[in-house]
Amino acid sequence: MEVCFVGFDSTMEIGLRGPTNLFGHPTDQLLSDLDMELSQWDAESAKSSVRKIAFGHFPLSFSAPADSGKSLKDVFLKHSLSAYLCGHLHTRFGKNLKRHHTLLSGKYYQFNVHEGLSDVGNESCSKNAEPIKEFWEWEMGDWRKSRAMRIIAIDSGHVSFLDTDFKFGSRDVIILPTFPLDSRFMQRISYSRDYKCQTMKISSYESIRALVFSRKVIVSVSVKIYDSMPGSLSLVLDQVMMKHNGNGTRGDMYVSPWNWRAFSDSSPDRYWLQIEAIDISGSSSFSQIRPFSVNGLTSRVNWRWKEFFVWVANGLICITLFCGLSFQFFSHCFSFHKLFLGVRRIITLTRKLVQVSLEVTL
Repeated sequence: MEVCFVGFDSTMEIGLRGPTNLFGHPTDQLLSDLDMELSQWDAESAKSSVRKIAFGHFPLSFSAPADSGKSLKDVFLKHSLSAYLCGHLHTRFGKNLKRHHTLLSGKYYQFNVHEGLSDVGNESCSKNAEPIKEFWEWEMGDWRKSRAMRIIAIDSGHVSFLDTDFKFGSRDVIILPTFPLDSRFMQRISYSRDYKCQTMKISSYESIRALVFSRKVIVSVSVKIYDSMPGSLSLVLDQVMMKHNGNGTRGDMYVSPWNWRAFSDSSPDRYWLQIEAIDISGSSSFSQIRPFSVNGLTSRVNWRWKEFFVWVANGLICITLFCGLSFQFFSHCFSFHKLFLGVRRIITLTRKLVQVSLEVTL
């Protein structure tokens, strides 16, 4: 398994800063370089599986298209990235600023995490079938203010992550389940085809796996699976996980064989997974409980108003800047001093607009 990490900077080089530095400004040259860098791994993907991950500062909704009209999203869809990691807004508008992108999803805004997600189940198993163009956009918190950290794991082609913060000090135990994946924020449309057509190795399905990072000696790790069909979480599996030696990671990998076919279901959030680790002092630590779908179905998630407001504010700011600058240009095109004062007024009004909107939201 090969992994390609590509980072880039889409900030403006010269010119007016605030408030335009609120947005990323990728150039055609940057998009061309990014495309070329990602294309270098296409030859490797023919020999073995390659996972491509890009990272930058600005989310796509705050990134302008280049002069040619081409955007970062076009490049990422072309290469079907596993994920694009970004920041900028961080956790100011909630911890759920994640988006799954396809050719059908909104260009600048979406009404939910999975907008444009096509119905799965009708995928062709033909070798000549066109691969699905998709990628995840995972915005993450910052270390400076939020003391947030993200751990990413790639396990047999499955990309997973865990967000944790250290606002109240360090943690003795951190648990990251690597398979099965969270059906809300990590599942790809292509996973449904992989399950149906068995394009991935069956061995990757045959065990539950988790990474455990601990400052203390871990004496036991167990996996618990709950069934939500009765209307409440009912424990249906509770078994010990064994430590896998020589996994080559900083954390310890724990595995547990299971009858994965028994958990295949038409609902993407019927079954829920949680990992428990007990250290030498007898203290128990738990992973975040999360839904999973072994047959690759995606559990849809709707944004709360605070998270949806990000895309509304983005549109309001763009409209305000465009209308304001146009008016000031035509009204004061012969007076640079008045034009400068006009731009300052627009910046002030824009900031007040965002501040008032935030107060209404909060």
